[in-house]
Order: sequence, then structure tokens, then C-alpha cells
Amino acid sequence: MEESRIKDYMWLLERAYMKVPPKAESEDLTIPELELIRVGDQTIIRNFREIAEKLKREPGILTRYLLRELNTGGSYDEGSGQLRVNMKVSRKPIEQLLRKFEKTYVRCPTCNSIDTRLVKRERTWILICEACGAEQTVKPI
Repeated sequence: MEESRIKDYMWLLERAYMKVPPKAESEDLTIPELELIRVGDQTIIRNFREIAEKLKREPGILTRYLLRELNTGGSYDEGSGQLRVNMKVSRKPIEQLLRKFEKTYVRCPTCNSIDTRLVKRERTWILICEACGAEQTVKPI
């Protein structure tokens, strides 16, 4: 009788492991090097569209985030894919903000995958992981 319980337990354990999806490996996300131009009191990020595409987010969302965090105005030019920031800002603060954006709004906190999407439900922003199915509320953008 004891042996049959162990076999049943092992069978159930194997069945449970087969139903659990494998944990996604941490994907390396390399953000392209910033191409900055300073024109008077403004800073232009020339490859902004490329950065947004690499982060798998709409340029409008990334624009709102950066401008809010920098506490300044600016605009995104859809034609050229450039972001114009109405202040002088160096490379380091922007790189730090992009890493913070990745950690908060791109990378899944459960499985560390970058295969995620941002969804707005009513007034709440939710990060949904396509790899593991986890849903995490995030700070509004």
C-alpha cells in the first residue's frame, strides 16, 4: 500500500511539473547608445524612435515618462523619430531614466522577461507578461 502511494505521488508530481510553463530566462536588453544634439537650451535625442522600439513601447508613452521625470516640456516628432527636450540634459540622467523605465514598465518582475505589454484598464496601468502570464499594476505614466 505504501508503494502505491509513492507511485501516485510521483505521477502527480510529474503531471504538475508538465503543466507549469518553464521559467523564461532573463533576456538581455541592450538599449541603443543615445545620439544627443544640443541646440541652444534644448536637447534632441535623434534615435528616440529606435530606443522606444527596442523597449517595445510606443514613443508617446516613453516621451511622457521622460518629460515627467525630467520635469520639463518637449515634443516627439513622429516624422523624424526625434525627441526634443526643452532643457540642457546630459547623457547620464537620460540613460538612468531609461534603465528605470525598463525595470518598471518593460521587464516582468516575476520571470524577468522583456516580452511584456502595457495595458490601461480604466485609470490603472497594468504590465502583462506574455511569457508567464503575470499581471502587475504599475505607477501611472
